[in-house]
Amino acid sequence: MASSPPLECAKCAMCCKMAGYVEMSNYDVARLSKHLGLTPSEFKEKHLVQITRAGKMWLKDEHETCQFLGPDHACTVYEARPTPCRGYVCWDQDDKTVYEFARFAQMTTRKLREAEKAEAKAEGRKLRKPKPARARAEA
Repeated sequence: MASSPPLECAKCAMCCKMAGYVEMSNYDVARLSKHLGLTPSEFKEKHLVQITRAGKMWLKDEHETCQFLGPDHACTVYEARPTPCRGYVCWDQDDKTVYEFARFAQMTTRKLREAEKAEAKAEGRKLRKPKPARARAEA
């Protein structure tokens, strides 16, 4: 697994919105149930989005936002969050989608353009210069 340069977590919540499935263990179910004042059965009925034929329990579907993400981008069950959430860092994943969104959100346009130029140079590519707005309108 290739690692990218770490980011300062800006609490952009891209990991909670995009990172794929969140699989729960029985221990995760017990911990979250207790935190929410529910029985494990009540928790499963109310919060699991799927239990697969293989018995895997999913709290979050691949393309959905986590149900426990608050409007302030904070986890509403942070103290009891599932094990996959505890260990997730966007820069240490095979799929770089979340990392690239988070990196984009943290950079100013100038820094982003400088990083793009440096990456292109390192890869032996040339970046196209955009036409000024006036030149586009005349074309």
